[in-house]
Amino acid sequence: MSEATVSVPAYVQERLLIVAQKEGFSRDHLFIEYEKGSKSGDGYIGLIVRARFVSAGQPSLSVICKFPPEDPQQRERFNAMLLFERETFIYQRILPAFEEIQQQYGVTQREDTYFGNYPKRYHAYCDVERGEAVLILEDLVALHRPAMKLLDQYIPVDYEHVRVLMIALGKLNACSFALKHHRPELFEQVRQLNDVLSIVLDTEQTRPLTPRNCQLAASAFDSQKEASHHRELLELCQSMWPRTGAHIRGERAEPYAALNHGDCWTNNVMFGYDANGHVNDVCLLDWQMARYGSPALDYTLFIFLCGELELRREKFHTLVTEFYNAFSTSLLQLGVDPEKALPRVELEKQFVRFGKLALAMGTYALPNFAQLPTEICETPAKYQTDKRLQYYCTMMRELVKDSEQFDQIK
Repeated sequence: MSEATVSVPAYVQERLLIVAQKEGFSRDHLFIEYEKGSKSGDGYIGLIVRARFVSAGQPSLSVICKFPPEDPQQRERFNAMLLFERETFIYQRILPAFEEIQQQYGVTQREDTYFGNYPKRYHAYCDVERGEAVLILEDLVALHRPAMKLLDQYIPVDYEHVRVLMIALGKLNACSFALKHHRPELFEQVRQLNDVLSIVLDTEQTRPLTPRNCQLAASAFDSQKEASHHRELLELCQSMWPRTGAHIRGERAEPYAALNHGDCWTNNVMFGYDANGHVNDVCLLDWQMARYGSPALDYTLFIFLCGELELRREKFHTLVTEFYNAFSTSLLQLGVDPEKALPRVELEKQFVRFGKLALAMGTYALPNFAQLPTEICETPAKYQTDKRLQYYCTMMRELVKDSEQFDQIK
């Protein structure tokens, strides 16, 4: 029995019933309530719904459901099934393997080196030919668990939050290198995870945004007095995403490539806090863009695009040290020598080799962070006094300046 305030496909409802029964609910006495999930919004790539299992005489259980749009044209237009197939693979094969390896080496949830910074999976299903997929995951804001918080995407993230994220990313990479060492056959499947973000941003619908965004970025510089930066940003738009995807492909990071989250930004992480309000936990959401690539990519993108400016200028080395210490300590516990697997000096080299991705992504991210409406993005010259555009130009100028240290995307 169910009540839907949002549209939930029949196959998703059936999968929810399977989960409910596994969790001890009687199908005959079950009532399922639906509401929009915490990320109500575009619905192009996927829909997010909260489902609550209710039955007399027992505590209710809330879960989060992710599934693709029912419209087949919409699924094809935004590569929805490619992305759901990718995330299903991560939840069904890779994260469980990480858990098994940690258990094998005695790393439990009580230990600081344990990696479990992702929502619990109740169920995962994907049938590409039928256009069906669903992930049923832990509800991170449910009343029965410590509350986690999604930060405001428009406010740059401070040091303490990023430090906790860096530690989690270090442990993620430790698990990835442990998988490479202990389960090479499964890791070979990880090697096949190409960068889908550059594909999603180069579809028929999204491709026109590339020249618009690059021209907007170029407008932050005087075409005469700052000709080199102005020209660089205009030239960046030429086949930008195919070139970027080739630039960051995993083969170029060998033998140090690993599993990336692939879409690590403010809206895809939730933070937890202790009784005094200090951040002490983080959860990585939305693994649809997971890819095989440099271990430096996830944290470089987050620090350069989502962090406060001082983090990349004054505290970057300290934050990378937090990452590498967590990586080294965790990997050592998992039976692999971290210095042989990924020397710190190689991590520094990869930062320079692949960091230009932050500038390419910045052409998309910064207009959003500055909350620029379409008319300003398309004709910035008409809005020179607009505070939002001025804020955008300041961010873009700083990003370009800080990206000069990186190798060019060829």
